[in-house]
Amino acid sequence: MMISNEIEWLIDIYTNSRQQSTPDNVEKIKLSQLVSKLGFFYEKFRNAIDYNEEHLIRRNAIDRIIRRQIIFLQENRPPKISKTLIYEFIRAGYLPNNQLPETIIADLAKIVEKYLVLISHITQRQLPQAKKLISFTLGLASCEINEFLSPNQSRQDEATANVLYSHLIKHLNFSNSKISPEEKNLQIYIAILKNLNKADLPALRYALLKLSVPNWRQADPETIQKFCRHLETVYNRINKHLAHPIAFQLSRNLRTQAVFFSVLKELIKKNQPIIHQILSDPELLEDKIEEIVTAKNLAIKNKLIGTIFRVIVYIFFTKTVLAFILELPYDLLVAKHINWPALIINITFHPTLMFVVAMAIRIPGPKNTKIIVEETKKIIYQQEQALIFKPKKVMKKGTMSYYAFNFIYLIMCGVSFGLIVYLLKKLNFNILSGALFIFFLTVVSFFAFRLRYLAKQFLVIPRKDNLFGFLIDFVSLPIIRVGRFFSTNFSKVNIFLYFLDFIIETPFKLLVEFMEKTISFINDKREEIIE
Repeated sequence: MMISNEIEWLIDIYTNSRQQSTPDNVEKIKLSQLVSKLGFFYEKFRNAIDYNEEHLIRRNAIDRIIRRQIIFLQENRPPKISKTLIYEFIRAGYLPNNQLPETIIADLAKIVEKYLVLISHITQRQLPQAKKLISFTLGLASCEINEFLSPNQSRQDEATANVLYSHLIKHLNFSNSKISPEEKNLQIYIAILKNLNKADLPALRYALLKLSVPNWRQADPETIQKFCRHLETVYNRINKHLAHPIAFQLSRNLRTQAVFFSVLKELIKKNQPIIHQILSDPELLEDKIEEIVTAKNLAIKNKLIGTIFRVIVYIFFTKTVLAFILELPYDLLVAKHINWPALIINITFHPTLMFVVAMAIRIPGPKNTKIIVEETKKIIYQQEQALIFKPKKVMKKGTMSYYAFNFIYLIMCGVSFGLIVYLLKKLNFNILSGALFIFFLTVVSFFAFRLRYLAKQFLVIPRKDNLFGFLIDFVSLPIIRVGRFFSTNFSKVNIFLYFLDFIIETPFKLLVEFMEKTISFINDKREEIIE
């Protein structure tokens, strides 16, 4: 069977994305193994307490380092920032030791300098949205630096996204849509980045910036100065595209196509030497796709088990600590007696709920795998696919429908939280114990919802609506939404992480740097003795 030209091009991208080794005669960055272990263990600890998606860990580390250097330490020398970042990444294990050329520091400094110019422009002009613009700029910087430090991965991800985009432009029909062709194509690309590359807000903004300014990565001083003058306009335009009314609906509609291309990407990556042999044999191709889907589901299951265990331990520990520092003193000083049943329920209920929800999570089965196999084969062999997107009408504020459905949602909230409050009163919970119970219930419910979504990453069979599912949604949706609000807003003002990143991390990294220099000095003196 014939393979499409796009798939052939994608195979070439993966095949030619080899890691280039530094020649032996080039000076390499070599750091102390002893000191590097300190940096490595610190980074592991930092990531353990601030859980992030695996593909975002490196990017977030870059963001953290440059924010500490530029915002907290007020560092404005690009080579210094670049050197600090490279050294910290080697110590943390994100980059190899004794393999990178010394010239990488100067190359990275050019990228850093570009964004320092933007930040300087924002602060000197005292722009109205200065704080948001600086955060926007630092997010772009972290994305470009991450792209610079992992060029092969970035090239492969971008190429796969482009092939999926080409596929959808050919096969996806918009029904009853009044948006312009340009906006339609842009929204398709944004949906692809969200689903296929799991792009977060900074990554989406950076991708749209590269579309707005195609030569941004090689921008000269004149281009940068011109961009400075239009920074606010670009910022507002990018945010407008990302907040488009059809963005959410389209992203959800294209999720299954991203699953098929994710499998295709893994197929090419894992079988490069024999990929053409596999693609030319439909039966062998089916077997390989099944292997990939099975392995992916197993990896998701193992990841879920580890995550659930950590969450249960964390919740149990947190609730126990809060019971002793808040609930017990309140019972003794205000209520004048200890409500042991309420205290025990408040400590044990939420970890138990998390465990019960975890046990109910199921990985997609063979029927789902069969659909993935068939649809992936259609993409590879250029078979026709009927893809239709029909955007739903979005309710406008002020209309009768808007008020009617929001009134129904208020009833849902009243029923859900009213039932909880009623049960807590029956159990003689006081105000503090009840507030803590409801807070943790919402947060645990939201996290459980996220875990269920994680388990269904490769689910392509549409959900079937039924009465039982409707009743569960009716009761749980308000609780989950409140939990989402708490999780999102508390993460923005996480005092502990702020304390760790700026009060603890800064002197710790200075100590590590001092130890590095001390060990280097001692080694030099030892060499002098030998000579």
